[in-house]
Amino acid sequence: MENLKKGLFTHKNLLIILFVVFLFLRLFTNSSHILLGGDHIKYLAMSKHFPYHYTINNQVDLTHPPLYPYVIYIFTLIFRQDHIAAIFVSLISASVTFFIIYRMIMMLTDNFYITISTLIFYTLSVEFIISSKTTLKESFVVMLTFLTIYYYTRTIKFRDNKSLMAASLFGALMAVTSDHVVLLFPVF
Repeated sequence: MENLKKGLFTHKNLLIILFVVFLFLRLFTNSSHILLGGDHIKYLAMSKHFPYHYTINNQVDLTHPPLYPYVIYIFTLIFRQDHIAAIFVSLISASVTFFIIYRMIMMLTDNFYITISTLIFYTLSVEFIISSKTTLKESFVVMLTFLTIYYYTRTIKFRDNKSLMAASLFGALMAVTSDHVVLLFPVF
């Protein structure tokens, strides 16, 4: 029995269990207060008017950078429904963020228990659960932010030029996704 317990609760299995809980909370919980309005509709309209970046009234929207609607457009070609494509982008972005947080905290601390504690907080965060099920760009921006910081931290820790190029690439992608890229300047 002791060997079964040791074999079941390995670091890899705990991470898999936590990721399953992560997905379960994002796929099977109800959020009755999420309606399509405001930015939701703007992103879907801009993705329909690819590459012109028009909103519903056929005017160019200068307040929202273009990358997120373009990504929705690309996944709309696969799913054939823009709102499902946008939710898929948000869910995939949140999932990538889960593993980037794991890699970054393990790189910085080399302590699995600190890493798993951080991932538990990320998994149970109500705001991140809600944002990964909507057509908003928040999950996508958080993913790009963590990718930029992760690769920049790798550059500093391991003196790796390829990581610096990756950090620059993800920072540039964030610049054409959100104006929050200004908050990354102090990191560099």
